[in-house]
Amino acid sequence: MVRYRKHTLPIAVLAAAVIIALFLVPLGEKTALSDRDGKNIINLQKALIEVIRKADVHYYDDVDQREMFEGAIKGSLAALNDPYTFYLPPVDQKREEENLYHARFGGLGIRIYEDKGFIKIARPLPSTPAMRAGLQAGDYITKVDGEPIHISAGGQTLSEVVDTLRGIVGTEVTVTVQRRGHSEPFDVTLVREEIKIESVRETMLEDGIGYIKIESFTGRTVDEFQQALKTLLDADDGAMKSLILDLRHNPGGLLKAAYDVTNAFISRGVIVSTQGRLNRYNQEYLATAEMLCPAEVELVILVNEYSASGSEIVAGAIKDSRRGAILGKKTFGKGVVQQRFPLNALEKEAAVSFTISTYYTPSGVSINEKGIDPNIEVEMSKLDEVTAAMRLYARKYVETFVEDWIERTEMEMGETPKDFAQLEPELPELMATLVENKIMLDIEIVKNEANMFFNRNVGIDPLVDLVNDNQLQEAIQLIKTGGVEAVLASSVTVDL
Repeated sequence: MVRYRKHTLPIAVLAAAVIIALFLVPLGEKTALSDRDGKNIINLQKALIEVIRKADVHYYDDVDQREMFEGAIKGSLAALNDPYTFYLPPVDQKREEENLYHARFGGLGIRIYEDKGFIKIARPLPSTPAMRAGLQAGDYITKVDGEPIHISAGGQTLSEVVDTLRGIVGTEVTVTVQRRGHSEPFDVTLVREEIKIESVRETMLEDGIGYIKIESFTGRTVDEFQQALKTLLDADDGAMKSLILDLRHNPGGLLKAAYDVTNAFISRGVIVSTQGRLNRYNQEYLATAEMLCPAEVELVILVNEYSASGSEIVAGAIKDSRRGAILGKKTFGKGVVQQRFPLNALEKEAAVSFTISTYYTPSGVSINEKGIDPNIEVEMSKLDEVTAAMRLYARKYVETFVEDWIERTEMEMGETPKDFAQLEPELPELMATLVENKIMLDIEIVKNEANMFFNRNVGIDPLVDLVNDNQLQEAIQLIKTGGVEAVLASSVTVDL
């Protein structure tokens, strides 16, 4: 029987989590190596240095010794055959701190994505330098501080472009923008400000059903979640009677954030436990009595095969405690706990990530082995292979049609259209173009593709899709028909 030390505030980090100030075991600490093994290790260390020195002398091209040493560190960790144990160079360590632990960074306030090798703005965020400077959804960024931007295999990556756009708060950056309807690109100079990364959004659906989407578990998630919950409970159009918590595509993050979210629904018992090779990593994390969500509020949690780590902690604890119903697909199964260990030899500017334990649901299920099975399994609607191929082939025609319509409408109205209903009467023209190119698709599929591309190019980011999201539809119906109570009473997996 494993004995756990009991904790209510977790300190470990799950999956793609962030830095926690810990120290490596000193190099001088005694080990269980025999004299012969010790000599072999010392000889291998000397051999590594010798290899790098010989490369510096004899290799036909210039040698970056730092890169070679970093490569050796990466290779040694890769020998453990664990994808979650790796080396974080300074730039990656800084990015991880910004994105997950602090959930804020010095930047411009734009969401960007790669489009045909170029950087395109999905939308500027409210009250940010980008919004005040007039940057728009659909704008291409072609240069940063005069340097051309182009994403390509073996060339620049989206991550590298992000590093270029981010920087110290108060510093300037000039971006060159190519906009719809403008023949010539133009420069915009912005001053970086602190940008906060939001991980939680909420809305009220029909019949007192609240909806909260958690994208990941960051250092700001708990505050955002508590505010979202309060907003729904205090809604003017009637108090929330049921809640759908959407954890689909949530890859995890901070264990503390996942624990606190779960603790909002459960008043006693174990939320999650961890077990490692070392006793100090065997822990139990217990619920407290301070529930933020009233017990009478019915709960449905949406998960899918991309719900991992912290998402599985929440889903597993809710399922085992029968506090709510889990609906969707079996989760990813990433039940490993990690900590970041700053490297003292590099002045703690770099770190290594080590898997230190695995975690278990209150009933003892190993998430890393099994994942979380939903109470109600619901597949996302999928197109057949032929239709899916047709849709992919049609995409270029749909995108060209929608982009041309937006540009024409902007010139006529003097502003960017925000209502897709204005474009719908023009869809027969698009359908005719597809038929001419031997693309046979149902108009509803084309309409959906056009709508998604329209939203992306005018800065609309809808939180829910009540038309096409059949898992969300099933969750709503489950609540309306009183199915949550029945599922919890039976506590079996149901296929719909």
